Formats: sequence, C-alpha cells, structure tokens
Amino acid sequence: MTISRPALRLVACVLALAAASCPPALAQVPGQGRESAVLEGVNMAVVMPVDLASSAANAECGLTEQLVNESIQLTVQSAGLRTELLSQAQPFTTVTPGVYLIPTIATLRDSSSLCVTWLSLKAQSAHTLTLPSTQQRKTVQVLYWDRGMLLSTPRGSHAGAVAAGLRQLAADFGEQWRRDQR
Repeated sequence: MTISRPALRLVACVLALAAASCPPALAQVPGQGRESAVLEGVNMAVVMPVDLASSAANAECGLTEQLVNESIQLTVQSAGLRTELLSQAQPFTTVTPGVYLIPTIATLRDSSSLCVTWLSLKAQSAHTLTLPSTQQRKTVQVLYWDRGMLLSTPRGSHAGAVAAGLRQLAADFGEQWRRDQR
C-alpha cells in the first residue's frame, strides 16, 4: 500500500495541528482545590452539528451526521448530563448553565481502501464581557475541555471505529464532568 505525497502531507499537518491544539491532560490531584473543576455547575450540553460535507472522504468512509450525533449524545447522557442536539436545544440560562460540545472530523482516503480520520471533541461556551481597558463589550469563547485522536482503518470498518472513538471522547468528557460535580 502506498500513500500519495499530498495525503502524507495532510496527515503530517493533521498531526501537527493535533499536537498544537490539544493541551496535555490535566490530572486532578487528591486534595487539590476546586479551582480546576471548570465544569462544576454545568447541567446541560448541546451537541453542535459537524460539517461532514467539507470532504467527500467522510461519506466514502461511511461517516454520517446521525452516527456522530448519537455516538456523542447518548454517551454523554449516560454520564448523567442532560444532552441535546442544537436543533432541539433551549437557550442556556443562569438556571441551566451549559456548554457546547463541538466535534471536529477530518477524513482522507489513500489510493487503496484505507481511511484516516482526525477526531476531536471540545466543550466550550461564549460569554459577553466588558473589557476593563476600553469598557467595550466583547463576546469571548471559553474552552473547558478538548481531546482528540487519529484513526486509520480499512474503509469497511471505519464508521464503526469512528463511532467507537467518538464514544470514547464523549465518555472521557462525561467522566470529567462527573468529577467536577463533586
């Protein structure tokens, strides 16, 4: 099996981007203060839609919006956090503070039947702040959690591998959310 130069460059770029955008996991040390529990009090997660149409390889490798949504939504719900799709979600309030779960999927195919996908899941929210220096109001993004992985499988089994990878990322997020609620 040979992978073309453009495909190798794309994989190298994805790996470099992944290394730059994924901070190391922060372990919670027993006795450590609650300042690291950034998801404390969050009681809702909204799964944002993923743009699978941006690459034909996503469809060629069997990836669908339903596969992505169900893998994330059902797994996070099983952790005990109310989770909805954006199309069904109510706005966040002070009574229902929440985060947006944003999946990213980038897939490529080599000349044979191999599919390579970068998966990531991040939890973030948007807040409007008044800047002290100018007194101007600005909306800023707050990143609470971010993880990712690279998968490479034969095309026939790729959708299942991606679903399993998304479930793992969602389970990791759910576990972090549970720890932060204590």
